[in-house]
Amino acid sequence: MKRSIWLVLVTLAVLSFSRVGVADVLDPLDNMSAPPGTFVFLTYTGQAHFPDYADNNGDDIKFDLDQSFLLLRPLYVIGKIADKMTYGVNAVIPIAHLSLGSGNEMGLPSVSEFGLGDIVLSPFIFLYENTDSQFYISLWEFINTPTGDYSEKNAVNIGRDTWFFQHQLALGWYPGKFGLDVCLNYWQYLESDELSIQEPDAIELEAVVSYGVTDKFRVGLNAAYWMGLDDWEYDGVTAPDTEPMNLKLGLNLSYALKENFIAGIRWMHDVDSENYVNGDWAYLRLTYIF
Repeated sequence: MKRSIWLVLVTLAVLSFSRVGVADVLDPLDNMSAPPGTFVFLTYTGQAHFPDYADNNGDDIKFDLDQSFLLLRPLYVIGKIADKMTYGVNAVIPIAHLSLGSGNEMGLPSVSEFGLGDIVLSPFIFLYENTDSQFYISLWEFINTPTGDYSEKNAVNIGRDTWFFQHQLALGWYPGKFGLDVCLNYWQYLESDELSIQEPDAIELEAVVSYGVTDKFRVGLNAAYWMGLDDWEYDGVTAPDTEPMNLKLGLNLSYALKENFIAGIRWMHDVDSENYVNGDWAYLRLTYIF
C-alpha cells in the first residue's frame, strides 16, 4: 500500500471516532419546539469502544480505541420571528478521554489523552410549528470550532485542528403516543493545515421512532447512516476508494423523573462500515428544563 494512502487510512480511523457526541445525539422528542424563555441544560455521559476499523472492502483492521466523554449542552429559546418562527441558540462543550491500545494493527503507539474537545456553537430556527398536529420543521447550524487539545506529535487527538460545520434540517412528528424525529445533516469540512488532510464532505440521515409506554416512560429505536461524498486527500493527493460509509442501529430509553427532569439511555452499534470505525457506544443523557 502506498504510504500516502496508509497515512490517510490511519488519520481517517483516528478522526472517525471524534464525531461521537457531535453527530448522532438524536433522542425522542428532540425536534419539538418550546416556548420563548425556556432554558434547557443537557449532559451526555458516555463510553465508546471501537475494536476495529473497516477498510474499503469492509474487512476489519484491529484498532483498539476507547473513548469516555462528557458533553455539556446549554440551550436557550430566545423568541419568535413574526410571532410564528421560534428561534434560539445552543452550544456543546465536550470533555473526553481517549485510550489507544498498543495492539492496533496500524502501527500506532499506545496513548492516553484527556482534555477539552472542539466546542460547538449552534443557532436554530423553527420554520414550521403546528401544535395541533404536533408537526415541526427546523434548521440548525452547528459550528465546530478548533478549540480541542491537539498536537501533531500525538497518535490520537481530542481536537480536529480545523473548523467544520453541520448543516441540519430537522423534522419532528408526535401523533398520540408515537414519535418520529428525523435529521438530515450535511457535514462540511475545511482542510487541516497541520495534517495536510482534506476530509470529504458527507451526508448523514438519522432517525428515532419512539413510543410512550406511559406518561413518563418512552422507548425508541435509533438508526443513522453516514455517506462520504468523495475520497480523502492527503498532501494534495487523492487516496482512491476511501469514501467513508457507516450504518448504526440502536435502542433508546427515557424516563421523566420529574416534570422538568428527564433521564435517558442510548446505545448504538455499527452494523456496516467502510473506511470507518466499528464498535459500540452508549450514553446517559440528563435533561433539566428551567
